[in-house]
Amino acid sequence: MGYPFSVRPTQVRSATRADARFIAQLGDMAGEGLPSHLWAQTVRPGETSLDIGTARAARDMGAFSWTNTRIALSHGAPVGAILDYDIDTPEVGGAPALLAPLLALEMRAAHTRYINILAVIPQSRNKGVASLLLADVGARTDRDVTLIVASGNRVARGLYIAKGFDEIAREPMGPDGPPGLRGDWILMRRKAQYGHGE
Repeated sequence: MGYPFSVRPTQVRSATRADARFIAQLGDMAGEGLPSHLWAQTVRPGETSLDIGTARAARDMGAFSWTNTRIALSHGAPVGAILDYDIDTPEVGGAPALLAPLLALEMRAAHTRYINILAVIPQSRNKGVASLLLADVGARTDRDVTLIVASGNRVARGLYIAKGFDEIAREPMGPDGPPGLRGDWILMRRKAQYGHGE
């Protein structure tokens, strides 16, 4: 898939099932490689980890779904995505130990609008795409907004702080993750934007 190198975000639209592979790709970026690490454990002959992620994103049900995703476009091409939903009672059963720290933080995010994915393709970063997507979710909810970010992702953390998010809690990353993924997962929270817009 080719992407424009000179981009300016122009709009945000709801995702369709046809966006599933793009959602999976950006979900893996947002998750610091953890999603593809987990997807790879269930691949069958002839499949890739991205195929597994695409199939999950193409489902109509579940949190990780195209139905919960908005896509940022520049000149008609997808350049970023945000996947968010109301989180009331996080699902905790049957998850691998690697996900235990994330689930513990999600429990603390109950009753908020939770951003599961926020990512922008590399060519389009530092051009306001992430800010556009954050403004979009703020305009769609009356709840506080939460997200989880890796402690090593200083650029993302700086953006979230600039957009009004505060650190609420952190948990050490679980064992047996992707190579190089070390440190803490950090839960951040922004108070509801009652004016609906930023």
